[in-house]
Amino acid sequence: MSKMTWWQRRDPRTPFDHVPFYDPGQPNISSPFAFLFWIGRNQARIIATGSFFGIISIACLAVMPGFLGKAVQAIADHDQSALTKWALTIIGLGIVQSATGVLRHQRAAGSWIIAATRLKQIIARKASELGADLPRLVSTGEVVSVNNNDVERMARGFDNIPRLVGSIFSFIFVAILLINSSPTIGLLVVIAIPLMSLGIAPIIKPLQEREAEQRKKLSNASNLAADTVAGLRVLRGIGGEDAFIARFKNASQEVRAAAVRTARTRSLLQALQIVLPGVLVLVVIYVGGNLVAVGKMQVGELLSFYGYSAFLVLPLRVITETAQRMTSAVVSARRVIHLLSVKTINHWGTNESPDSRAILRDGKSGVEIKQGELLVIVSDSPLIADDLCDRLGGYIDADQVYLGNLPLTTFTRDAVRGTIYAQEKEPAILSGTIGSIFSVANSKRITIEEAITAASAQDILDSLEGEGMNAEVVERGRTLSGGQRQRLALARTLFVDAPIVIFDDPTSAVDAHTEARIAARLSDIRRGCTTVIFSNSPLILDRASRVILLLGGKIHSEGTHEELLAETKEYRELVMRGA
Repeated sequence: MSKMTWWQRRDPRTPFDHVPFYDPGQPNISSPFAFLFWIGRNQARIIATGSFFGIISIACLAVMPGFLGKAVQAIADHDQSALTKWALTIIGLGIVQSATGVLRHQRAAGSWIIAATRLKQIIARKASELGADLPRLVSTGEVVSVNNNDVERMARGFDNIPRLVGSIFSFIFVAILLINSSPTIGLLVVIAIPLMSLGIAPIIKPLQEREAEQRKKLSNASNLAADTVAGLRVLRGIGGEDAFIARFKNASQEVRAAAVRTARTRSLLQALQIVLPGVLVLVVIYVGGNLVAVGKMQVGELLSFYGYSAFLVLPLRVITETAQRMTSAVVSARRVIHLLSVKTINHWGTNESPDSRAILRDGKSGVEIKQGELLVIVSDSPLIADDLCDRLGGYIDADQVYLGNLPLTTFTRDAVRGTIYAQEKEPAILSGTIGSIFSVANSKRITIEEAITAASAQDILDSLEGEGMNAEVVERGRTLSGGQRQRLALARTLFVDAPIVIFDDPTSAVDAHTEARIAARLSDIRRGCTTVIFSNSPLILDRASRVILLLGGKIHSEGTHEELLAETKEYRELVMRGA
């Protein structure tokens, strides 16, 4: 039975709009609009109830001017009973409007939260599916930007829907009232509002394009910032700090310029939202005032028409605001779709039973790894060595690597990861306690203490805050030296105790004395298990049961360390360099 993810462990009886979801579903990513429609369809109930309360709430606002006009007319006619009736009606409408407004807002906020949660779960699931492929295919800055900014903008596209639906229904209702009361003013208002919306529409497309450009430049700047922070120690060491700061300043200025261009378009849109309705209200007052002057309209009716006209500004603003939000949502949906469309490097099979005792063979280089041996591979090219380590670990070109007679791609990814554990040259150290770092495995053959001793990492615990397994490691192990991070990762890998373990230069950052201890202890703790080490260190090579020399990515010679030292000039030059 395959291991369930955290959202799959939820009780399937949990309500579908309760977050986090038992299953966020499989989105339709054929287009941004299809993606947004899929999200909306999956939270149709909360959108529908929010729209219902939105219609009632905004309808109460819509009819309020008519009742205010009746009350004013009652004052003008000195009709106390009519004034009392309309005053009580207005109070009742206010109560209903307040209550339904609160309910609408609750559901609007809920719609936003549900959409954001669903999107985050979908993105998290995609990241989990990609696994180690993720950093190879998508930059860190883009993942962070999508998961924070783009998810937020897409979700915000849904919390305005109840107001939009309520505004549209109220507009139709008020339009009918106006036309029935005064065809002249009614038609003027009803025709003017859609024309205003059409006048604003041409600004939406440029806003969308400028916002897309801004998001792209922001993502590039985030990537540059992440790279600069990660490599700050190296940059200071080589004197390149100022150059990278200058690059980041230029990238920041590009983001600023793009943001200013976007803000100009958005400010124009917002200005039109105020100016155009203001002009309409002035026209209504002018026409209505003339009708009152000639006795064709009463003062109360004019007040009602003014209130209706002022109210109709609300639907226009809501429509424009929704257009802005949906523009941002479409731009963000494209970026999320791009992330969700990324395919894994390898296409895995269904076989869940790999034989760890079989020979592991790389078809490209010809390297064969036998069960139970400690093999050290020496390469004249670090890049070729890194690629071979990734291939043997099943991270790239897994179809060219065979376990027995079967390509790795015939197995499931989980089966391969459980059989072959490859430690990269610069392994990641996550924040948390020492105990949490080792919680990734539950080895029955060796203890955490034995793994730490084999990696010569006891001193690391003393340098951290806390005691023993409660000692705290900060993010990426920033407070540790390069050698400490390397030894802590080595201890973690040894504790995982996979049937086949591959190390890519695991002692490059430690001193010779520590390396000698690690070499001796590693060969002891891995005795009888298949272990591959990429290294040119004589201290590691001296412990190998077999050594392979790669030149240009192909096997040149193989044997013991002593045999190759005596017989192969190229080997001597590589391993004795700097000795």
